[in-house]
Amino acid sequence: MGSLEVVEYASHVTLSTVCLFSALRMLEVHRGASAGFLLLAVASMSSVTSCFLYDQSLTSVRLSNLWVTSIIGLPLLVFAFFWTNGDHLTANVILGSALLLASCSAHLSAQTKMAAIYLTNAGASLGMLMISVFTGNAYGVLGSLALGTGGLLSFLNDGRILPFSTDLVSDCVYGTSFLALQMALRSQTCEVS
Repeated sequence: MGSLEVVEYASHVTLSTVCLFSALRMLEVHRGASAGFLLLAVASMSSVTSCFLYDQSLTSVRLSNLWVTSIIGLPLLVFAFFWTNGDHLTANVILGSALLLASCSAHLSAQTKMAAIYLTNAGASLGMLMISVFTGNAYGVLGSLALGTGGLLSFLNDGRILPFSTDLVSDCVYGTSFLALQMALRSQTCEVS
């Protein structure tokens, strides 16, 4: 195992720790957001453990982790943003649509799943950006823009544009995003109550 692989594994562990920390902090504020952060933490950690335990290609593991985090985890965060803002109808529609899409996963091809992952990531970042701009929540704006940037990084090929691997940069961007979104939800909840 090379030093670059160790750094990538460390970035996955760090991202999982950030998500777990956010889940624990959100537990007292909003349980839906806490569950979303917990799913993000488990998916990030399972990438590392599956590689150590099975020593196989991570394409199928990454696809299933991306599927869980994007289709269920991120909509839970968007649900929390809309719910704490008082838009309960939109929050329920978003969560219901995500659960409906998740239940259809066995009938979708790998290409369709990847398209759904990208579109859900874009929708989640735009939804949280919209709420954050209208409420003047700077943490939410930062977090949603970082989330969108992390989604864009997945389109880049390793070594062509970035000097580091896209996984390493994505983990750093997503970690920043999730910390900012957790702080945004906490501040938004304090303003509402």
